[in-house]
Amino acid sequence: MKRYNEDFRSKLIGIDFVTLENSKNSIYALSKELNLIYFNPAFIHFAKENDIGKNIFDKYPLGTPIIKALRGEKIQEFYIMNYENSLATGEHWQHEFECSSRNEFRLFHQGCYPLKNGEGLIIINTLKVNLPMNRIDLKDYEAINKRYVQSTGLITQCSNCRHIQCVEQPEIWHWVPAWVEKTPCNASHSICPTCFDYHWKYSGIKYPTQKIS
Repeated sequence: MKRYNEDFRSKLIGIDFVTLENSKNSIYALSKELNLIYFNPAFIHFAKENDIGKNIFDKYPLGTPIIKALRGEKIQEFYIMNYENSLATGEHWQHEFECSSRNEFRLFHQGCYPLKNGEGLIIINTLKVNLPMNRIDLKDYEAINKRYVQSTGLITQCSNCRHIQCVEQPEIWHWVPAWVEKTPCNASHSICPTCFDYHWKYSGIKYPTQKIS
């Protein structure tokens, strides 16, 4: 399995290859065209631990545009806009996102570091919170088709928190562990209202810092 392009190391201006390889954080890199050009060993380990390593690199080999690995139109717009802005300005960009498993709530911090020569981006994902689902009082719901399958035959799943939208009450989104562990083949990805507001619509608002007197 090929983890990086032949010329990747020569483009690394501003960060050492060994630093990326030794990091315990999940890291990937993008070219200035926003194509995948590198995965570090920790990324491979995370993918295998979460049962996505078996075919992820067949599905998204080196050279794949990152937009193809992003689920949902709003997610695609958000990441591409910020990645392109980071490349254009040379400024570090960061945000938080949820990537929970069936039984664990996980919150990650993502840092986007443009290379000093403008040749690409280093994307570093750091685990901030990892708690059992029962610690956040999240009720589990069974994967009942009639409750969640829309008239189109599709199930709507939030691309960020992975909750499932109810059919009869579309303003309600449930945590369905079976469909977190294995996304149904008829899933359509969108953004639930809470995630859209907090992580995207108002993501630029800074939390006020407290002055110590």
